Amino acid sequence: MSSEDLPLDQPAREVIASEHDRTLFVEAGAGCGKTEALVSRVINLVLSPIGISLENIAVITFTNKAAAELRHRIRIRFEELLAGNPEPSIKETIVASLEQIDEATISTLHGFARHLLTEHSVEAELPPDFEVLDEMSTQVEFQERFEQFFDELLVDPMWTKTLLIGDALGINPAKDLLPLAVELHKNWDLLELTDPPHFTEIRFEDLISKGRAIAGREGAFVGNADSDSMTECLTHVTQFVRELESGFDEIQQVAALMDCKLPSGKRAGRKENWTDIDGLRGDYQGYRDEVILFRASLTDLVLRRLTACLTNFILAGIGEQRKQGRLDYQDLLVSTKEILCDATRGSIIRSKIADKYQCLLVDEFQDTDPIQIEIVTLIASAINTESWTSWQAAPTLPGQLFFVGDPKQSIYRFRRADISLYLDTQKKYETGQLQLSTNFRSTPEIISWINKVFGELINSREGSQPSYAPLTPMREPAPAGAAVSIVGSVAHPKSTIGVSDADSVRLAEAHDITQHIIRILQEGWSVQDNNVWRAARLSDIAILVPTRSRMTELQRDFDRAGVSYRVASSYNVWRSPEIRDLVICLKAINDPSDSLATVSALRSSVYGCGDDDLYRFRTNNSDPWVWDPVANSQHATRTKARDPVALGLAHLAELHREKAVVSPSELIGKLVKDRQLEEQCAARRHPGESLRRLRYVLDQARAWSDTNNGDLQTFLSWITQQTAENARPIETIISEDDDDSVQIMTVHAAKGLEFPIAIVAGLPLRAPTDSGAKAGYPQNSLLPEVKIRKDVKTLNFDDWSDAEKLFDRDESIRTLYVACTRARDHLVVSLHRKETTAKSGSQYRIPAELLLGASNGARHTEFDYTAQNQILRINKRDHYVSRPGISEWRERYSKAVDFSSRFRILTATRIAQASESSMMTSKRDETFDPGLLKDAEESELPLQGRGRYGTAIGRAVHAVLQTVDLKDGNGVKALAKLHAAAEGIPELSEEIASLASSAIDTQEVQSAVRGRYWRELHVACPIDGQLIEGYVDLVYESDDGLVVIDYKTDQIEPEEIESKVDRYRLQGATYALALEETTRENVSKVIFAFLSSHATARCVSLPNLQGAIVDAKEVIRREAEAGSRP
Repeated sequence: MSSEDLPLDQPAREVIASEHDRTLFVEAGAGCGKTEALVSRVINLVLSPIGISLENIAVITFTNKAAAELRHRIRIRFEELLAGNPEPSIKETIVASLEQIDEATISTLHGFARHLLTEHSVEAELPPDFEVLDEMSTQVEFQERFEQFFDELLVDPMWTKTLLIGDALGINPAKDLLPLAVELHKNWDLLELTDPPHFTEIRFEDLISKGRAIAGREGAFVGNADSDSMTECLTHVTQFVRELESGFDEIQQVAALMDCKLPSGKRAGRKENWTDIDGLRGDYQGYRDEVILFRASLTDLVLRRLTACLTNFILAGIGEQRKQGRLDYQDLLVSTKEILCDATRGSIIRSKIADKYQCLLVDEFQDTDPIQIEIVTLIASAINTESWTSWQAAPTLPGQLFFVGDPKQSIYRFRRADISLYLDTQKKYETGQLQLSTNFRSTPEIISWINKVFGELINSREGSQPSYAPLTPMREPAPAGAAVSIVGSVAHPKSTIGVSDADSVRLAEAHDITQHIIRILQEGWSVQDNNVWRAARLSDIAILVPTRSRMTELQRDFDRAGVSYRVASSYNVWRSPEIRDLVICLKAINDPSDSLATVSALRSSVYGCGDDDLYRFRTNNSDPWVWDPVANSQHATRTKARDPVALGLAHLAELHREKAVVSPSELIGKLVKDRQLEEQCAARRHPGESLRRLRYVLDQARAWSDTNNGDLQTFLSWITQQTAENARPIETIISEDDDDSVQIMTVHAAKGLEFPIAIVAGLPLRAPTDSGAKAGYPQNSLLPEVKIRKDVKTLNFDDWSDAEKLFDRDESIRTLYVACTRARDHLVVSLHRKETTAKSGSQYRIPAELLLGASNGARHTEFDYTAQNQILRINKRDHYVSRPGISEWRERYSKAVDFSSRFRILTATRIAQASESSMMTSKRDETFDPGLLKDAEESELPLQGRGRYGTAIGRAVHAVLQTVDLKDGNGVKALAKLHAAAEGIPELSEEIASLASSAIDTQEVQSAVRGRYWRELHVACPIDGQLIEGYVDLVYESDDGLVVIDYKTDQIEPEEIESKVDRYRLQGATYALALEETTRENVSKVIFAFLSSHATARCVSLPNLQGAIVDAKEVIRREAEAGSRP
C-alpha cells in the first residue's frame, strides 16, 4: 500500500499496535475501525518480544455480541497469520493462542466480574455456584418482594401516620410507592441505610394566625364596588383558615392544606380601592408563598421518610439475595468492587488478578459507569491503595491499561453511562491520548454533511459534552442517488381538521418515507456490495427511530404501499397481534374469574369464535363465562354439538387444570400445538415474520422457565415488564436474513451496526417531559431527591432536575450523531415537525429544528412529496395461501416424513457401514461390530453426551484412557474401578484396567505423550453438504503430520486382523478426512490399536490411507445426493 493510500491517522494506528509500555487512551470516531485497532493491539501484544500470553490479557467491551465479534476477529487474524507460514517460534505462539482463544477473557465487564467472583467466591461470601439474574427476572423478583413488604407496611403502626398524611398530600401508597421503589432500585448501590427523618407534630397555629391577620385587612377596602380581585384573594384566605380551624385532626388539616389554591396576588386589586394596595399585595403574596412552602416542606418530609423506608427495604432485599447466591447485574459489579477494596484480603486478591491479567483493554469506554472505572483502576493500580482516595488519583502501572471509545457515541445514560467519567479519564491519561479520525464506512458527501452539522451541534461543555473531532473520509462517492436527502424540511402548520398535530405530522412523515423508499428502488440508487456497486434493494435500507412507539405509522403506510419490512425489536414481538392473542389466552387460563379475558381469548385467532357464536352461547347458557367449576362431564356434554365456544371453554379448562403441574413454557407449547398456531401463521400477512415471532416467544418462555421456578402468574408479570413503554429488553429479536425487507429499529439497537441506506426518522416533536417517578443523587446528600409527579417532590429535586436536563439535551444530540453515522452510501433525514414558537437558546429547540439549522450550508438534496400527483406503490401479487390438492398433499407429506427419518449427520461409523449399493437412507443394520458402534447414535445427543459408545466394557475402557496419565499409567486401577462401577460391571474392573494398560504400553501411545496430543477429540466438518463428525480416541503430532490412534476393545484372533482393519477402513479414513478439513494439517497415519487383557495391544496402520479417504468421499457424495430435499 502506497503512502497515499494510508489513512491520515496511520501513525496513531501504528502506536496502538506497537507501543505496549504506556497507557493509551484512544478516541475513535464512528466508522474509524476501532475494533480493528483493538484486534491489532491484542495480536501484537501476543507476538511482540515481550510475548504476553493471550490468557494474560483481558478485553472488556459493552455487549455480549461485541465480545463475540472481537473473539471471532482475533481468531481470524491468528488463522491468517498461521496460513502465511511464519517462522517456527511465531507459529508456536500462534498455535498456542488459537488453543486459548475460546477460554480467553473477552467479555463484558459483567462477565469479567462474574469470573472474578467465581474465583474468589469465599472472599465475596457467595456460594461457588451463585446465580446471576437477568434484568427482567430481577424486576419480577423485586416486585414480588415489594408486594410482601407493602402488605406489612400497611399494618405497621409506626408508618400509619406517614401513610395517612402522605395520602392527604396526594401520595397514594398503593399507586405511587412501587414506581418510586423501582426507580430507587435501579441505582441501589448509591443508597445508604438510614433512619427516617423524625415526624414531629404538625403545627398550623402560625398559618392560622397569619391568615386571620391577612384576611382581616379586607376592612381596608374603600372602593365603590362590593369587591375586586384582591377581596377575592382574601376570601380564599378566610376559607382556608376556617378549614384549618375546623379540622378535627392533622389529617383533615393536611387535606385542607393540599386543597388550598390561593390565587396570585401580584397584580390583584385596584389601587383606588385600597389604602395601601402595594403593602397588601406584598403581605398576601408572602402569606401565599408561606402556605406553598409549608405544603412543600411537609411533602418533602413525608417523601424523605418514605424514601428512607424504601431504601432500607431495597438494601435488605439485596442482602437477602446475596445470602441465597442470587445476584443481579449491578450486584456483580458491587460485589467485585467490595472484594477488591476489602481491607483484609483486597490487596492479596488484587495482586493475584494483576499477575493473571498483565493487560486490560477496555472497549466502548464512553459507556462506562463509576463502578466499572473503579474496578479497572483497582486491578491496574499499585497493590497498596491506602495512599489514594479516588480512582482519579490512583497511579496505574504503565502499559497495563488501554482505553478506546468515542464520547460522541455515549448514549446509554439510562444504563448509568456517565460521559463525565470518560472526560475525567481522558484528562488523567492525557499523555497517552491518540485520535482515530479516518472513516472507512461512509462516502465523502455523508462525512462532509456530518462534519458540518455536528461540528455546530456538539460543543464542549464541562463534564457533559466533548468537543467535536471531524472525520476524514476514505471511500469513493456513490455513482447514483443523493448522498444526503432531507424530507419534511418545511414545518407543518397547526391542524384544523380534528386530527392532533402529532398524528398529522407522523402520518405525513410515514407517507414521505414510504414514497422516498420506492423512489430509491425505482431510480436504482447505488449501494456497494463487496466492493461492487449495484442497485439498492429493500434489505439495504434501515429506518432508525428514537423510540419503539414511533414505528406504528410507518408500518401501516408500508402495508398500504406494499413495502416489505421487519421490525428488529422484541417489544414489537410482544405487541404483535398473534402474540397478544396468545398472551390473552394465558391470562384467561391463569384466572377463570376474569370473564373479559375469557371472552377476549375466545374471540382471538387462537379459538376463532365469532360474535354470533358468543351471543348464541350466552343466550343458551346461564353464567356462560364461569367455566372453571364446570365438571369434565359437563364440558364433554356441551362439546358434543361441536360448538366452537364450548370447545374453546373446555380447552381452557383443561389447560387451567394443567397449569399447576407444568411450567409456563410447557403450557404455551401445548397451547401452540393444540390450536395449531404455527400453522395459522401461514394465513397472516407476513407468514415468516409471524412464525419467527411465535418461536421467539416459545424460546423466551423456555429460557424463563429454565431460570425461574415461578408459576403462570409470575410469567405473566414478566411479560407485563417486557411490554411496558419504558422497558428495555436486553437483546433484540434478530430476524433471519431470508427476505428482501426494510429494517425498522431503534437508534440504540443500531449502535455498532451500519447500513447501505440509513433513514433517520421519528424525531421528537416537543421537548421531553419529566413524567413519572424519578430519583436523583446529588453529591454529599444522604438521601436522594425524589419526585412522584409534577407537584409531589422533595424540595431540592428541581435543582437536580435542571442540571440533568442539560445532560439529557447533550445526549439527545449525540443520539442524532450515532443515527446519522450508521449510513454507508446514502443518508436520509426526516425533519417532519410542527410549527413552534421561536425561543432563544438551543436547549429549547427540538432535534429537527437543530438539524435543519445546522445543515444550512451543508450539501444535501431536499425532497417534497406533499404535491405528489401519483402515490407510488410496489406491485406485489395479493397475499394468498396456496393449498395443494389431497393427492399432492399426501405425496408431499410422505416425502417429508421419509426425509425427516434420514440421518442428518453422517458419523464415521455410518460411513463405514455403508455398502456399495445401499447408502445411509436405510435403517441401521440389525447387528453391529462392537468397534463400529462408535458414534452410531451420537448425532441425536448433545455435545457433552457424545463420545461414549459400544459395550459396557468398551465405554469403561475408553473412559479410563480419556483421563489416565498415559505416560506411566498411574491410577489406572482406581479409574478402572470407578468407571466399572459407573457402568454396572464392578466385577470386571481388573479386565478393564488390563485393557487400558495394554494401550498405554504400546510404542505408539508412548510416542504420542512425548509431544503434543489430544484425547477424545470431537471432529466435525461439512463435506458435500453433509455434516461429518466423529470422536477420535487419540491424536498426536509427528514430524510427518498428525497421527490418529483408534482403540478397539473387541477380542479378535490374529487371523482376523486383516478383515477387521478392512471393516474399520472407512471409519478411520473419515477421521483423517475430517481432521485434515478442520485443522488444514496432513494426517500421515491412522492406527487401530486392538487392546488385549493379557498382552500389549497390537497396533496396525491403515494401508493406503489416501485411497481410503477417496472412497470415504465417494460414500459422502452419494449420501448427499440421496439425502437431497423432497
